[in-house]
Amino acid sequence: MTPYLTIPFSFSNSSLAWVKNKMAPIFENYQKNAPEDASLIELPHEETQDWYNSSVYNEVLDHLKLFGITEKPIIQFFVYKKLEQPLPLPWLGNPHFDTFKGIDNIVTYRLNILIEGDDDTEMVWWNIHDRQNDPRLHNVKFPWHKDKTQFLVRCQPHGETNEEKWETVGKPDWSKTDLLKQNTYASFVRTDYLHALNWSGKNPRVVLTLRFLEPWDTTIEILRNQIE
Repeated sequence: MTPYLTIPFSFSNSSLAWVKNKMAPIFENYQKNAPEDASLIELPHEETQDWYNSSVYNEVLDHLKLFGITEKPIIQFFVYKKLEQPLPLPWLGNPHFDTFKGIDNIVTYRLNILIEGDDDTEMVWWNIHDRQNDPRLHNVKFPWHKDKTQFLVRCQPHGETNEEKWETVGKPDWSKTDLLKQNTYASFVRTDYLHALNWSGKNPRVVLTLRFLEPWDTTIEILRNQIE
């Protein structure tokens, strides 16, 4: 099992400009006010329909149809601040699983599309997926970026720091540094296995991410066999 699959992907110039224009105030607010250095962004409710009615979403669906994927994914964003001081080496991201509406609902995979930021950021995965029974894992609360008084729950390894969490689970089983290139290629990435993004913090980063719930093995592995 390889937990990623890279495909050619580009937006039209007008759609790419639309995305950047819509994301600019969202990123600026996050940079100034969010409690975390990086987070998954849900679209504001009043703007949601604008995105699903946009040429951006239609172009995404057209790309998916080329590969025989008919599921209509949920639009979200990963936003990473530009830090005052880049993180020291080694860059070790927070290992976690992608879930929604609590920790019981798993996001099987995503299609990640780079809008802004470096195109050599490393993503890693561990062959760990039993969230309920693996003794190396536990559930933790963290503040919601929209309201610091509210908390979300995440399943991740034991440890107070990222270094301690990596010690808990050991060396990753897979890694990849060239998953995304702006308006050139994008990648399906598996998110129901423990994974992390080893981000440096030296530059801002915005990723349009499409959330899928269909099984990886019966969707992306079939696609892999067709195109590789």
